[in-house]
Amino acid sequence: MSSPPSCSPRSVRFLLGVTLLALALGWPAMAAAKAYSLGDLVDLARRSNPGLAASAQQTMQIQAQLLEANRSKMPSGEILSLLAPAPEILCQPDLAIDPRTQNKDYRQQNCFRTNISEATLNLKGVFTRTELHLVQPVYTFGKISAGVTAAQSGIAASRSREQGQAAELELNVRRAYWGMKLAREILDAIKDGIGYLDTAQAQINKELSTGKGSATPADRYRLNAVRAEVDSRTLEAQKLGRTAQSGLRALIGPEAPADVDVDAEPLAAVDVPVRPLAAYEEQARLSRPEVLALNHLVASKRALADLERRRQYPDVVLLGTATFAFANSIDNPQNAFSNDPFNTLSAGLAAGLRMPLDIGVRNAHSLRVAAEAEEAVQRRREALGGILFEVQRAYSDLVEAQERYRIMQKAEKSGHSWITAVSQNFAAGLAEARDFSDALVSYFTYRLRGLQAMYDLDVASATLSRAVGGDITR
Repeated sequence: MSSPPSCSPRSVRFLLGVTLLALALGWPAMAAAKAYSLGDLVDLARRSNPGLAASAQQTMQIQAQLLEANRSKMPSGEILSLLAPAPEILCQPDLAIDPRTQNKDYRQQNCFRTNISEATLNLKGVFTRTELHLVQPVYTFGKISAGVTAAQSGIAASRSREQGQAAELELNVRRAYWGMKLAREILDAIKDGIGYLDTAQAQINKELSTGKGSATPADRYRLNAVRAEVDSRTLEAQKLGRTAQSGLRALIGPEAPADVDVDAEPLAAVDVPVRPLAAYEEQARLSRPEVLALNHLVASKRALADLERRRQYPDVVLLGTATFAFANSIDNPQNAFSNDPFNTLSAGLAAGLRMPLDIGVRNAHSLRVAAEAEEAVQRRREALGGILFEVQRAYSDLVEAQERYRIMQKAEKSGHSWITAVSQNFAAGLAEARDFSDALVSYFTYRLRGLQAMYDLDVASATLSRAVGGDITR
């Protein structure tokens, strides 16, 4: 298979443009490989692309923040348990020597003093103590609900960003898919048209060898130059295919098949219903994933600002405590007024008001977050203007591509009729080699430009669909 000859500057520029576009977009190669439809390639890319997987993990992080906000309604606190050696500390009922002091219960019920009054290293036992402190929020002046709202809006924004990245990936896959078909159609067009060149060269060689006819050596050189240009463009097209296959694998990800190829269906121009620009702009405002992400982002920022403002208010809480302590070498006086940290079992419940004292710092932080929320509002307005400009540009490209495709269809028919007529006259000796060369270049030029217009129309349609956030062909 060979690439089209490009004797005219216009043809050369077109083929060079195709090559550069292939290098930029990564069109798949034409090697014998497993064929995938467009839907198969899009599904494969959505499953395997690392960028989409990373975006999904970002959403999971925000989902964890939502879980954290919801669980802030639950009691919080801490438990502390320790184990240590303990000295021997015994109760003494009175100053007199009383044989009943050998009875531990009697000592604990009539504890007047202890056998030691200061710290000692007379360690003879084991001491353990466990303390539990719980705080249950009762009323937080809207802090919890504001945190939940911020997290929910953050999740919605992250999911919309995921959809935007998936749509961008799909657009690039479509470009690669149609780009490969364009490259294949170019090679097929060259294969179909190269027969004209073969016939003309055979005719000139015959006339020069027999000395009959009007052919001159200059005619042979002219067609040889066309042949060399065809061979050169063939090599470029083959290189384009190899580069394209690598590009498509990069879009799919590390798990992409090494033999990825597209189906055998020919490149076809999509049919786009006629709609005014205003309809596409309105669709973008309502459906574009990035617009939805910005809306959710603003809602999240405002909820965060509300949360920071409410953090300056107190919390009404319930406080719960429980303590257990025991030391086997220390007596436990049976007296409500005795503070015995070594042997105790107690629990308590109280209502409290928890109030932050760094109000000035919290107020400044609240003002900063409120300013960030207002910045998000302005950024959304700025981005929406850019998105609408993108819609307008994509719409303009689509209208131009539709008109150019219509014109090129007519030009291609004329070019085909021209080369057919000239080739017949040339075979009958009624046309010169220059006429044939001009007709052949014209045929290839219009044929390739027609294919390019078809590709541009497909890409323009997909680009506008991406810009408005929905399929415009439906």
